[in-house]
Amino acid sequence: MTVVLNSENIHVQIPPRSPEFQRTDKERFTILCPQMAPIHFALCSGIFRQCGYNVVVLPTINRETIEEGLRYVNNDVCYPAIIVVGQLIQALKSGRYDPARTALLISQTCGGCRSTNYATFLKIAVNKAGFPDVPVIPFQVNFTNDNNKGLFLPLFALKKLFLAFLYGDLLMNLANRCRPYEKNRGEVDVLVQVWVEKLQTEIMTNKYGNVSKTASVIVNDFDALDLQTECKPKVGIVGEILVKYHPGANNNLVSLIEQEGGEAVVPNILDFALYCLTSGDHCKRFAPVSFLSMLKSRIAVWFIERQRDKVRKVLRQHKRFSSFGNIHHLAEQAKRFVSICNQTGEGWLLTGEMAELLEEETLNIICVQPFGCLPNHITGKGVMKELRSHYCGANISTLDYDPGATEVNQLNRIKLLMATALRRNSFNGKSTNK
Repeated sequence: MTVVLNSENIHVQIPPRSPEFQRTDKERFTILCPQMAPIHFALCSGIFRQCGYNVVVLPTINRETIEEGLRYVNNDVCYPAIIVVGQLIQALKSGRYDPARTALLISQTCGGCRSTNYATFLKIAVNKAGFPDVPVIPFQVNFTNDNNKGLFLPLFALKKLFLAFLYGDLLMNLANRCRPYEKNRGEVDVLVQVWVEKLQTEIMTNKYGNVSKTASVIVNDFDALDLQTECKPKVGIVGEILVKYHPGANNNLVSLIEQEGGEAVVPNILDFALYCLTSGDHCKRFAPVSFLSMLKSRIAVWFIERQRDKVRKVLRQHKRFSSFGNIHHLAEQAKRFVSICNQTGEGWLLTGEMAELLEEETLNIICVQPFGCLPNHITGKGVMKELRSHYCGANISTLDYDPGATEVNQLNRIKLLMATALRRNSFNGKSTNK
């Protein structure tokens, strides 16, 4: 939106509306989707194709992606917005896609977080970049799909999306647990890719009864790897969802931790979905909540946790691996430090994840957040003093990300945290990896 000032009046120029994506368009359109979590999104892409949508998940980002985003999004807007807009505009400019047959998919939360405005930022950006006829599809995983009638996922597809994220969480956790100790470098990542290809087929068949069996085979494969028996300090990674899970957005934070002699522990993406689904229950005392909406959310939470119980049971049979947490336990942990009505951004989930990590003796935590993200600063940086007073030895550091942040400064903060973690690990080193 452009505001023109003169001595007589104020004239506001509204950018032209982008065309709506209709259901009939799916047969001839390619839909571009920004990357967020490589393992999880690789498992999800086939689900959209099965519903008739040709969705292409864009590859990892680079510095040119960020520069592209800065051309169309003000630097005052949060870093993830710059990244996702940059990815999509860069793809349109690449020449690989016909603008007349291309649409852009972007998530939207419809809450107090600035991610609510991502779709608007993108609509303005495509106009500025010279692609006014490219439709922008705001997407929410909900039960109505009222926010965009052009892209509709039936219930069976939403179930498959959940299954993809369940297996994605499992692979991510197993890989992070094993990679720092592998004797044959690259073996873990190869095994992850093997299972991504196998699971893409299994998810399409919609076999929920196979969760226990499949999880058992996956865990056994990782447990059979030839690993070192040393014990490295665990470092939890919490914070804003895109920066937390996207290696390109966080400058390969997991790899940096491993290079510095640590083991990264990254909470599950499904916890974020469950955090959103339980919001009505937590706020019903203070705001009107539709009973039907709350009932649907409760059924969804019950279904998801029931399937996760199958994976938990498998993980408990292996000493090397930790089990999954439970969303209700996370909420109880967070209640000790913040109100669980904090539901903007990562809200109480961010505090709950830090408390759970500390309860499980992962005393080293890096909190990653976009520079100026007020909600996450409150429930992240704002509770660190209290967490340190409750958990002796808590070693917590924050990393702010924006286009102007230098990797050198971030690396120095990581090295400082790792120096403390390694010193304590050397002093207390009793346990082994297996």
